[in-house]
Amino acid sequence: MKYDLLIRGGRVLDPGQAIDRVLDVAVTGGRVSALGHDIPADQARRVIDVGGPGRYLVPGLIDLHTHVAHGAITPGVGMEGCDPDAIGVGSGVTTLVDAGSVGVANIGVFSAYIQPGARTRIVPYLNIGSYAHTMPTMVDVNSMDEIDREAIARCVAANPGLVQGIKLRLVGPLVPDRGKEIFAAAKGVAREHQVPLMVHIGDLSAHRRPEPERLTPITRFAVDQLDPGDILTHLCTPNPGGAADMTAALNEARERGVILDAALGRGNFGHRVAREQRQAGLAPDTISSDLTAAGQTFHSLLECMAKFMAVGYSLSDVVRMTTVNAARALGREHELGAIAVGREADLTVLDLVEGDYEFTDTLQETFHGGYGLAPVHTVRAGELVPPGWGTHPWGWLPATRGTA
Repeated sequence: MKYDLLIRGGRVLDPGQAIDRVLDVAVTGGRVSALGHDIPADQARRVIDVGGPGRYLVPGLIDLHTHVAHGAITPGVGMEGCDPDAIGVGSGVTTLVDAGSVGVANIGVFSAYIQPGARTRIVPYLNIGSYAHTMPTMVDVNSMDEIDREAIARCVAANPGLVQGIKLRLVGPLVPDRGKEIFAAAKGVAREHQVPLMVHIGDLSAHRRPEPERLTPITRFAVDQLDPGDILTHLCTPNPGGAADMTAALNEARERGVILDAALGRGNFGHRVAREQRQAGLAPDTISSDLTAAGQTFHSLLECMAKFMAVGYSLSDVVRMTTVNAARALGREHELGAIAVGREADLTVLDLVEGDYEFTDTLQETFHGGYGLAPVHTVRAGELVPPGWGTHPWGWLPATRGTA
């Protein structure tokens, strides 16, 4: 029997299995069928050589926070979603979580249209604002009436297996007064349906409203009340309602099984916050992109990983955060996030490129790093997919110093 695909000579970096060495990987029937040294090329129908300096073969990358309700949102009205394959397999990413782009009125677009048409694996979370209106005002909950538990229950029952989590954004003018009620209601829905709750902290618009500091106690309450398996997203936000000064509470939350997710996006990453958290021993569990159509031309998951390398993390650290750690956050560590015989063949080949790169954070502060990352090949369920051109006019790598 011949292998369908043989990937030869690659430096395999799989932090979850403590693998960092040159190995050949063979794929048959969409699954990893062999790992070893010098597997003969004549045993495979197709062979690609991925050897060379700076080139790595890693488990298929997982982006835990994206917005890919592509086609479910009217252009110019709501927060438009990305084409899932553009930020997925075309960007070196094999699995995407849609972090609550839509509510019960239109989440059915995923099973009817988006998932069947995508090569990338998509895991949908439901926005707690029951009808959500696809977040045209960037506020999920404008009144408690918008959390319609009966409608959510009907939605979950009518779409078995579709809703994999509940998403709540603790943003908007209602949060300072009723944020604890909103959080409790969202948590109750998540527990009712036995799925994780993902909570967005940091309100980009709060500085335009009176007393933005009133968001901090709400965030602290949420951190203290999250359960094992729940996800706190936008760990490094510099915005009001962030968790920059909650190191002890965040560590306690992590110890009881809460996932701390970075979710950079364009509006929720402060490089100073990330550095201070690292110095305090508070690394994110996962790195995600929070990509929307508006941000798709500015960065990628790989560039988010490079930003964390710029503040002091290693390549192994950021690969761990986007493979095995992200798989654990999804409760799927036994099927995703590792290169192992018998598992579905989700693989990413990437280049680590040294340079003098310039990045910009949410506060429009620039910072610099010595590495960029670019996708070379993506393998999704054994299928080889080439990358797209890149997120910038010049390609995948970040801007070099002085050109951003």
